[in-house]
Amino acid sequence: MVDKNHKGERTGGTVKTIHQHEKLTLEQLQKLVGGYIQVFNLPLDKTNLVTNEDGKLMGMMMNTTATKLLHENYPHTVKYGDFVVGDVVVLHGDARITRR
Repeated sequence: MVDKNHKGERTGGTVKTIHQHEKLTLEQLQKLVGGYIQVFNLPLDKTNLVTNEDGKLMGMMMNTTATKLLHENYPHTVKYGDFVVGDVVVLHGDARITRR
């Protein structure tokens, strides 16, 4: 999906939600986000936002949905103009990363 945000920049990326009791390996998460992962622990009850650690360096497009989630949970990121790029995974509840 490619879209334009309010500044006319190209945006895109998907948000995949993993629910209670689902488990993913590190390798599965890396495949979903397209590289090494970076995990943001959100203040929401047991929620983590998993992004591509090098996404900005790789030139991935801004993910407006994930950026909004980050800004809602970490308002200071708005001040510094931070944003999320590429495909992301949201882990809810007891969903977690496993070794296998």
